Amino acid sequence: MNPKGKLTLKGVYLIGAKDQYAFASLKENMSSLYNLTVVDSEIFNFDYVLKAYKHSFSEYIKFKSTSIKNCANGLELSEETDDRGEYSAENIFIENCQFENVGKNVVDYYRGGYDESTVGGNLVVTNSTFENCGANEEDGILLNTYGIINVNLSENKFLNNPVKFVARLWGAKNNTHANNKITNSGELIVEENLPLKLMY
Repeated sequence: MNPKGKLTLKGVYLIGAKDQYAFASLKENMSSLYNLTVVDSEIFNFDYVLKAYKHSFSEYIKFKSTSIKNCANGLELSEETDDRGEYSAENIFIENCQFENVGKNVVDYYRGGYDESTVGGNLVVTNSTFENCGANEEDGILLNTYGIINVNLSENKFLNNPVKFVARLWGAKNNTHANNKITNSGELIVEENLPLKLMY
């Protein structure tokens, strides 16, 4: 994805060779935002489904009625680690999708720091299934939404994911969950305050 790029795929079958990225921003010079929509598609055998590099930004990323299977990584938007309240996408929508055998970073969406002037990060995951995902996840969290202000997880199924937590939501902000079915997939917990990073 290039600056000002806007890509919509519908009814596309993408098969990787294990070492490619299905979608990624440029590593440098992302001077403007990009947008990505994937509908009624299948994505198999990629290293990353989406890799968002540092200083890239998307207004929206949408996956709808799409199957994502046998990928090493899912949607990785966690490189804004300077902890100044920055994040890599304003809105992420995942609706009626199926994730199966995604090793780690199934959804890794990070907003670091405590700058209250940034009010966003919006994640909506609905009517989707996550099965046998997270086997290589180092932090034990299937859907990692650290610092994201608005999160809605509803009507999803989590089946046989070898993780400690399906998600760890931020109770002090607008993080909600409803009617999720969790089977052999760890817990979905809500913490009022985020765990602080150690400061030296």
